[in-house]
Amino acid sequence: MVAAAVLVGGASRRMGRDKATMPVGGVELAALVLRVAARVADPVVLVAPGDHPARELAAGPLASRRRPSGRAAARWVADPGLGPLAALAAALAALDAEHVLVLAGDHPGLRVELLAHLIGRRGQGEAVACRRGPRLEPLVAVYRRAPALAGARARLAAPAAGWSLLGLLAALRTVVVEEDEWRALDPDGRSFVDLDDPADLAAWDSGLEPPR
Repeated sequence: MVAAAVLVGGASRRMGRDKATMPVGGVELAALVLRVAARVADPVVLVAPGDHPARELAAGPLASRRRPSGRAAARWVADPGLGPLAALAAALAALDAEHVLVLAGDHPGLRVELLAHLIGRRGQGEAVACRRGPRLEPLVAVYRRAPALAGARARLAAPAAGWSLLGLLAALRTVVVEEDEWRALDPDGRSFVDLDDPADLAAWDSGLEPPR
């Protein structure tokens, strides 16, 4: 069993408006991510605060990967508003799948082939994440639910340990997908592009990768 969690709880201050419901190519940005997630995982949950405008994107039956409208079905999980580690813990606690694909809700270029590859390696460790340059990518990654939930809760209970997702990956037995491996599936690395500000959006709309 592989489920998916799409995290959209950020305040979008740099964008100046909510990113999750922002249209990209005529579709809400988080809806694009939900749609890709539903092609490789079931069920799919959208993790957002209760008053977040993206909550309306999650309303479909879990048994169906598609609504009649063609939008991916998802269930809402409440984000406690304490950052991505707490949001991840909430998602893992709400699901009963052995493995969970975790995605940021602001990645418009996710490649199904890459996500399927990460899922295919899920039995090799407690997490699977890609290395891009010097760092791992914790929000295009697969987590084994039980150890990741235990690790996240332990770190949240001990703030001195740090509440970063990278810290969690470091504490887990993480399978690292190196750049030559993932670029065979996503040559331009567009799965890892996130839209943080209007310049990023303009670059994406023009067909360019936002500068990093």
